[in-house]
Amino acid sequence: MNPPLQFDARLMATVEDLPLLARTIVEGFLDGLHRSPFLGYSTEFASYRQYVQGDNLRHLDWKVWARSDALYVKQFEDDTNYRAQIYLDTSASMDFGKDAANKFTYGRLLAAALAHLMVLQRDAPGLALFGPDSRQALPCAATRHHAMDLFALLANAKAGGGTVVGQDLFGIVQAVYRRGISVVISDFFTAEDAGFELLRQLHAHRQETIVFQLLSPEELDLPYEGEWILEDSESAEERIVHVDDIRKGYQQRLTAFCEKVKSECLGYEFDHVLLRTGEPLDKALMAYLERRANV
Repeated sequence: MNPPLQFDARLMATVEDLPLLARTIVEGFLDGLHRSPFLGYSTEFASYRQYVQGDNLRHLDWKVWARSDALYVKQFEDDTNYRAQIYLDTSASMDFGKDAANKFTYGRLLAAALAHLMVLQRDAPGLALFGPDSRQALPCAATRHHAMDLFALLANAKAGGGTVVGQDLFGIVQAVYRRGISVVISDFFTAEDAGFELLRQLHAHRQETIVFQLLSPEELDLPYEGEWILEDSESAEERIVHVDDIRKGYQQRLTAFCEKVKSECLGYEFDHVLLRTGEPLDKALMAYLERRANV
């Protein structure tokens, strides 16, 4: 397998073509995947069915037409399209981390790469943004034009404010009228366990869900020394701390918090993937393919 593709977060600011970044990452991932023993990605021919208006002409079997003067379409084992809703946390706590490790930059690129992979899989990606308010930025659809609109929304998205998981977000979840795949991208630093309420709603609506919990190296490692003023990015509350005095307790509380998020996910039979921002996206893309293969 090829080595994982690294990316430079500065590209998000200097390159307007987010689809190019997403495509480069996904193609690099799939190039290695096709050389691996992973079997869930291949599309194998299964049977024929008669052509109906609107079918993709690429799947017509012209040899059958030449023999029988009838139009038939090749069907594949994974020919079923899934609606794949991406929920991206846009609260202020996501705008943390340096350069490639910034959680919001990483989260947007992850969402773009997943959307590109979904389209290749003939799934229909949609995008919902949640933070101070929530909105269905783009409904689920499987066209390339739709994917370009999704990339544009991600490129222009901003992080700020607190996280409010309320009726507007619940309305988005409830509007999903058929079983599909939901992807949640968040750090889960929400007030009053609001993020867990989103998980409960997704479970109630029988969505196959994978949760990507993003944490920056600074949050995971606490690479600071001496006295610092810590500021809550959502409430603006400040606290003076001596890092060496709080390091052990901080690590214990962070570990317990991550275990709580994981436990909530497992309780609903959701997949939970803890991602260290700044690292290659291969782990996340593989997790999505494995979840999809089990739907």
